[in-house]
Amino acid sequence: MMLLRKFAGVLLVALPALAAQVPLPELRTEATDGGSIFYIKNNSSVALTAYLIELVNYPGSSYSFWQDETVAEPIPPKGEKRIQVANMTVGAVPDYVKMQAALYTSGTSAGIPEKVAQLLERRRATLDTTRQLMARIEKAQSEGTMKSALISDLKQWADTLQPAGKGNRNSQAAINQAAARGVILGTAAKLDALSFAESLGMLRGWERALASVPGQ
Repeated sequence: MMLLRKFAGVLLVALPALAAQVPLPELRTEATDGGSIFYIKNNSSVALTAYLIELVNYPGSSYSFWQDETVAEPIPPKGEKRIQVANMTVGAVPDYVKMQAALYTSGTSAGIPEKVAQLLERRRATLDTTRQLMARIEKAQSEGTMKSALISDLKQWADTLQPAGKGNRNSQAAINQAAARGVILGTAAKLDALSFAESLGMLRGWERALASVPGQ
């Protein structure tokens, strides 16, 4: 009887933790002409804000797809998103393509702990780069710098973040560097069509989204 009481007590303590767990998004991968398509289904009760898809244990090949919903809206509960990518291997071998980590707007996460940590670190690097971009645009705005000059400056900055080689591309430093480069080049492209004020508004939106995750 004493043993049963102890077991019941342990179970009652564990239940809230189990209830708080969030499932990984459902992933379906299909081949298409010139690439592959990911279908991501958010089966949780909260919005999905970031995730990592990888090619796992496939001989002689590797692939990682990092997605952070800073530009687009998070995938709502029970919502689905279709993403087309140029890589053809993942569509040809869908059984090797896995959802590895996910972050939700509630601050909860799912997946392999090491991969979740990588995803969080990548978001921190993206947030830091976003804030640096805001500072550069504000400086250019206050000094009357030509937009074309700022765009050129951003592209030069991005060039300094080119990967040194393939050897360490799965290291956290390489992951962060690639994320930062993508944000810088994306902002430079947006500046072609947006004013400084509009670009700052866009970046402030990204900053709010990235900073909403605990630990940022």
